[in-house]
Amino acid sequence: MKKNSSNFRKGFRKLDNKEVQGHPTYIYAKVGNEYKYLGLTHSNITNNVKNIKLEKNPNPKDSRTSYVRPNAGKANRSEFGKQLNGWHFSEQDKKKVNKIIEKNEKKKPRKNSW
Repeated sequence: MKKNSSNFRKGFRKLDNKEVQGHPTYIYAKVGNEYKYLGLTHSNITNNVKNIKLEKNPNPKDSRTSYVRPNAGKANRSEFGKQLNGWHFSEQDKKKVNKIIEKNEKKKPRKNSW
């Protein structure tokens, strides 16, 4: 299966599905008909997991503290909205995000216990 198609672009989009409603995400890979993403939030803890603080909010219109979730998610392409224009990571945050992506890509899927 091809990981990234030639017309795929990394970027920010809002996710809207049963679990996440309207939260911005950073999409970093396309696998088949799904996107791999990292969630963005203003909360330092999500689902009892500590989020990673960003130096600068990727949203140029928001000065509040922003965090990236340490665990990647995967969702169908149709669950994402349009590209969020003007959003970007600072140089320091790009390094943090790349480390998170590398860590998530190294994780092995759990085997079924049954």
